[in-house]
Amino acid sequence: MKKLLVTLIAGAFASAAAAQGAATPAPTDPQMTTKQKQEALRSSTVGGSDRRPGEAKAQEANVKASKATEKMATDEKNKAIKDINTKMVNPNNSGGVEATAKAQKEATAASKAQAKQKVDLNTPEAQKAMQKAATP
Repeated sequence: MKKLLVTLIAGAFASAAAAQGAATPAPTDPQMTTKQKQEALRSSTVGGSDRRPGEAKAQEANVKASKATEKMATDEKNKAIKDINTKMVNPNNSGGVEATAKAQKEATAASKAQAKQKVDLNTPEAQKAMQKAATP
């Protein structure tokens, strides 16, 4: 059993090493320019990648399309964020954030205006209720 386990582990290491393949060394020719070195590295890395045939062209087209779109100005971004915030705080409130804050303050003031009920726990009725609630 131990031999089988050792064989399986050795096989896993061997397959992992074979899957990695031989690494292409970086071009070290002093006569090569920087662009030539980049091209040599690019060809070795792209050739061994797992890209599908048309994927690189599609990615290039997507990059060009994204660079062609205009970016929003700061004022436009701020306006868009404010519009979203007025809708997200309370979508049913057409007044926006200010109206929601006002309603919250009114509700807080109304709850503070109500008298608090004081419960006397020393009465026999309260003792019986607590005892009843405590027993399973």
